[in-house]
Amino acid sequence: MSVMRVHLADDHTMFREGLESILSSREGVEVVGTSSTGEEAAELVRQARPDVIITQLEMQPKTAREIIEGLREASPDSRIIVLTLWDNLRYVQAISKMGIDAYLHKSSSTEELVATLGAITREPGGGNAVISMPRALLERLGDDPAGGLSERETEVVVLAARGLSNRQIGQELFISEGTVKRHLANVYQRIGVRSRNEAVRKALMEQWIGIYEITDAEFAPGDGTPSPDGSHG
Repeated sequence: MSVMRVHLADDHTMFREGLESILSSREGVEVVGTSSTGEEAAELVRQARPDVIITQLEMQPKTAREIIEGLREASPDSRIIVLTLWDNLRYVQAISKMGIDAYLHKSSSTEELVATLGAITREPGGGNAVISMPRALLERLGDDPAGGLSERETEVVVLAARGLSNRQIGQELFISEGTVKRHLANVYQRIGVRSRNEAVRKALMEQWIGIYEITDAEFAPGDGTPSPDGSHG
């Protein structure tokens, strides 16, 4: 029986040690290294070349991308499982585009993690990503993940949440101030609100946008992912 070699990269020591204890007790799984995320993880992964890297990501997409790219460069053939407490749909989309093999919410059970390890190592091509998250969030997935808002309307709401004026939003998105006003009017009508504040509040409550999008200017409007050079698409 082949042994699955796993590296754990998580900067929460207690969580990492608990996960190491759980996985080490499983037949066919060997934890070959542990680290906090970042440069330490990349260096240890480069040396061990594990079959699977399990890493936690609780940071903005730009930093998450840097960590994933560092792990990929260090060990190109390793499968990467991301554990996170983030459950915003657009964050899931952003992380999934970074070439990971599985995305698990930290509320997932040990059995779900073990099943995911088996699933990603059985598939030779790595063409599919395993996603495990709360059922309530999964039920939101569909044709209209942002409450029926278009990509452009979602961008406008994000920039409004950052406190930009209509004129500044227009400059950011290279559209006229009048077009911004029309987009906002459409948003108000579509989601049943009457003001910017209400639109932002509802978008956050319904998880159509996330706090990280408001606070991270590197999260580029356009495709829902940060550009490699930090520019807006």
